[in-house]
Order: sequence, then structure tokens, then C-alpha cells
Amino acid sequence: MEEGDILKDALSVLLAVIILVPLIQRLKVSPVVGYLAAGIVIGPFGLGLIEEAASIHALATLGVIFLLFTIGLDLPLARVRAMRRYLFGLGTAQVAATSLAIGAAAYLTGSSVAAALVMGGALALSSTAAAMQGLAERGELIARFGRVSVAVLLLQDLAVIPLLTLLPLLGGEVGSMVEALGLAALKAIAALLLIVAIGRLLVRPLFRILAGTRNPEVFAAAVLLVVLGTGWLAAEAGMSMALGAFLAGLLLAETEYRHQVEADIQPFRGLLLGLFFVTVGMSLDVAVLADRTWLAAALLAALLVGKAVILAGLSRAFGLAWPISARIGLTLAEGGEFAFVILGPAMAQGILATDLARLLLVVVAVSMATT
Repeated sequence: MEEGDILKDALSVLLAVIILVPLIQRLKVSPVVGYLAAGIVIGPFGLGLIEEAASIHALATLGVIFLLFTIGLDLPLARVRAMRRYLFGLGTAQVAATSLAIGAAAYLTGSSVAAALVMGGALALSSTAAAMQGLAERGELIARFGRVSVAVLLLQDLAVIPLLTLLPLLGGEVGSMVEALGLAALKAIAALLLIVAIGRLLVRPLFRILAGTRNPEVFAAAVLLVVLGTGWLAAEAGMSMALGAFLAGLLLAETEYRHQVEADIQPFRGLLLGLFFVTVGMSLDVAVLADRTWLAAALLAALLVGKAVILAGLSRAFGLAWPISARIGLTLAEGGEFAFVILGPAMAQGILATDLARLLLVVVAVSMATT
């Protein structure tokens, strides 16, 4: 892209956000909806002010990374250990049950086994960005249903690893599926151990030294290095960058610098997370929504109601009261940002028909707006 094009795109995003987000907030609606609306208006399916959103999407992805990092900062290891029943138990049960239900429904309505597997896995995941933003706005991250919701979302981030590993195999590439999944698991475990080791041996001593210099710019640069470095290590191992950033947050949560670190990254997180929702809005093909309104509405209702019922039922089975279980179900009923990561390549590889994939992406984006 030319420099002038980049500047024009940036100005278009800022202008749309400045106009639409305050208008949406005046209606007492979450600003997330305003960011989505801004993306729709300026995107390729709206006024077409931005035709290619790759550079903006790269920045927007950092918003989710910083969000997960701050969540890690608020979750010391002792609290994670206390949540392990919901993290590995309820989270695994939710992903498995929801994937099976959606996949079975897709197969029974005529989809191939490969397409059903992809749709089940992609739509079983919820939006970390949308759910966390809503919980944070209402001050509910520390509530019991908020903490359990966070645990389920973290397990979903882990579930992305086997899903991304399966995609090229389902697309027809030669290789053993079991061998590929096993290799992905080994790489993930090695990366996790490496991140923890680096955090214990290098990161904490580094922050002690930098704090002694009393140079806030250098300290902030070190924070960015840790967040992006751990994200890169996780991505190299086939995991999401956001998960790596979450682990970095967990490591720094045990240090005395937690609050200073959180204050340093707060401005980056808010702006970049807003950009993420703008790029989601840009991907919303309103023509698909207009042409297949009733089908999209039916799929949206099925997704929201089905996931909410499954989550609420499983939460109750894990000993949570019905009011808490219902709130968890409603918080995590939407589709998630990883659906864009999974459904896009699946469409490119021919696993999903183009029209179906675009319709599902619209349904996911609208479901995020309802959260």
C-alpha cells in the first residue's frame, strides 16, 4: 500500500469511530456495537472507503493480544489453580458438546463430514474480546460467573490448536491426522514450558533492573517486548498469540510490578481492541444478510439459544447455581473471533462452500454484536 492509502484508511477509521461510537453510547448500547457499525459503514461491503483492511487487521489483532495479557495480570497462578475444575473440566466439556451438536446438525442438513467438523469446531468457540469487554464494562470480571466464563474462554483458546492443525488435513493434504495432532501437542507443551522458563529466569530479573533505572519509557518498551515476544513464541508453536500473551500476564501477575505494567498498556489495549471490532464490522457482507435474512436470523437464533442452553446445562452439572449457569450461557453464547481464523482458510481450501462460509461469518459477527 502507498503511504497516502494508509493515511486515508487510518483517517476513515478514526472519523467513523468518533462519529458512530458516541452515537451508539447515547442509546445506552455497548460501544462494541458502535465499532462494528463503523466497520460496516467504511468497509468494502459498505461505502467502500477501505478496500483492503490487512494492515488495520494486523494492528487490531494486537488489541486481543493485549486484552489477554491484562487478563493474565489479574489472574495470579493461585487463582488459576483454584479455577482448574472449570478451566479443564467445564471448558473441555463445553467445546466437545457444542462442537458435536453443531457438527451433527450440519451433517444432518447435508454438509460433508469435513465441513461439519470445521463448522462445529469454529462455532463452538466464543468471542474472548466481546465477552471480556462486556464483563469489564459492567465490573463483572471478579464475579463468580465472570471468573468461570474466563476459564471457559481460556480453554477455547487452547482448543484452537488442534482445529488449526486439522484444517490442512481436511483439505486433502497427505499425512497422518493422529501424527499431526500429536506433533502439535508436543510443540504446544514445549512452547509453554519455554515461556514459563524464560519468565522465571529472565523476565522478573529484567523488570527489577529496569524499575531501578526509573525510566518509564524503557519500562514500557520492556512490557511491549514481553507481550509480543511471548505471543510470537506461541504462534511459532501453532498456538494463538493471545494465549502466549496471557501466559506472559500470568508470569508478571506474581511480581510487584503488576499494577505499573497494567497502567502502561491500558491506552494501547483500549484503542487496538476497538480497531479489532472495526475490522470485524468490515468483514460483514450486508448483501448476504439482505439476500438471506430469514436464514441468517434462524442460524443466529439457533447458535445463541443452542450454545446458551448447552453452557447453562453443563455449568449446572458442574455444581453452579441456575442463575450463575444462565449468565455464563448468555455471556458465551456468541460466535468468536477465531471463527474468522478457521472459516476463512476452510473456504479457501474448498472445505466449505463460499456462500455458506460468508453466511456463517455474517452470523458470527452479528452474534458478537448481540453480546
